[in-house]
Amino acid sequence: MLRGILAEDKAARAVQVLTPEEATAFANWTRVSAEAETRWLAELSGDDGLLGFEPPALPDSAWILHAMYEDLRHPATPANAETAAGTAGTGDGDDEDETDWAVSPRPHWRRLRWSELAERVGDPIVEEGSYPDRYQLHSCRTGREWKPDNILWSNEGSLDWETWHQLIDALVEYSPDGPDTRCLVHFCRNMFYYHVPTVLTGRLGDAHALYHHPDLRAYSPSNIWPVDRTWATYTHYDLHGTKVAGPTPLIEALLGTPGLEALRLPWKP
Repeated sequence: MLRGILAEDKAARAVQVLTPEEATAFANWTRVSAEAETRWLAELSGDDGLLGFEPPALPDSAWILHAMYEDLRHPATPANAETAAGTAGTGDGDDEDETDWAVSPRPHWRRLRWSELAERVGDPIVEEGSYPDRYQLHSCRTGREWKPDNILWSNEGSLDWETWHQLIDALVEYSPDGPDTRCLVHFCRNMFYYHVPTVLTGRLGDAHALYHHPDLRAYSPSNIWPVDRTWATYTHYDLHGTKVAGPTPLIEALLGTPGLEALRLPWKP
């Protein structure tokens, strides 16, 4: 059955008409053995990689919080649990409450930092002992006390378009060969209905265009790392943050990049 599903999927992709951008992105990345290339990550993390491999600090680490946005046309209004349901992302007929990793925010959406929202509602940015997940900022996400109806919440399991490009720029700057650094990207098997993990290899500078890849439009990679394994990223399928493990100069640069919202989580190094 699996072989048949794979054959059908391959045939469907073979007849796709690619845009020039998609064709270029496809040509710049080569599929390699997922089992062979992720073995070191499996050993390092002690995990099977179903939802991505979490590396320990190498020797340092930070978590980048996926971006959320606030609709400037609609000031937040208090809403109880009954009236708040389904109101997130008000405007233009939006019925989804999460951003898309491949789409730039609309002009009327303003970046809303987790720290800013946390200060408004009196919650910690991330609860001690927790990961950056859907259970953070619970005062406004649960609707028990106050649930704003004008927020486009951060992505679960995928970096947003804005943060993705900022991260790649920083990784390029702190990699030995800059944009020519050879790297690998891993898409965990839980991303695909046939549960087959995907690993591609290519230039780090070409990672900006990965969202044009015809196979991979739904999510950003679960893991990225250079061939020398000096750093590694980790985007868990169910989290709203991406971990970067690597040398302290890289981590400090991420923490200081204005376009990123990053923080160290001492309990999740």
